Amino acid sequence: MSSLLLLESSGEICSVALTQSGKIIQEKAILEPNAHSLYLAPFVADVLKSNGLTACQLDAVAISAGPGSYTGLRIGCSLAKGLCFGAGIPLIAVSTLKALAQLARIEYPSAKHIISLIDARRMDAYMGQYDEALRIHQDETFVTINSDIKLPNKHVAVVGSGAAKFMAELKLDKSDYNHVQSSLYARHMLIEANDLWESQTFVDLESYEPNYIKTVYVTKPKSKF
Repeated sequence: MSSLLLLESSGEICSVALTQSGKIIQEKAILEPNAHSLYLAPFVADVLKSNGLTACQLDAVAISAGPGSYTGLRIGCSLAKGLCFGAGIPLIAVSTLKALAQLARIEYPSAKHIISLIDARRMDAYMGQYDEALRIHQDETFVTINSDIKLPNKHVAVVGSGAAKFMAELKLDKSDYNHVQSSLYARHMLIEANDLWESQTFVDLESYEPNYIKTVYVTKPKSKF
């Protein structure tokens, strides 16, 4: 009976879920921007304590691997690594874009194609395209939203924080493109996390970094003098 801890910190929602035998048994979440540092670790402690578990009794930790908020991903990565190193358990990395596609699959089961989009400001987004079985149709990438993007024709679900901008800019026909209202929680990582656990697909703890897709540039603050 496997026990997995799922951590989602890539966006505005801070969410933790605990699984046993492939099912969610408890979840804690809060929608409060830029507050992952306040809630993520306490949520983990709460769900473990409520179920009489310690980190050492988990089989693995699964993290929403990105892309998404740089700060949120770093916080999630640091906590997940700390738990895994301390307990001697493996780390599973679940694509944030694929987790969004899973959410869309639940909300719009008749979709033949799913486009996941995470807003990257201006007219940019992180994008992944999947078929109805959530197989990758087009590699996850950083895009500028314009008419050059190759798209499927019908029965498409568009999901994620960049979905509304995508629909509006490309003037997509709502009879062919269904905009799924998306709030990503740890529970939406469940299917992919279970699959990766079953195949024993883990990331290297020492070298693992979140999947930012686009290189992150950190600039020094300007001197006040």
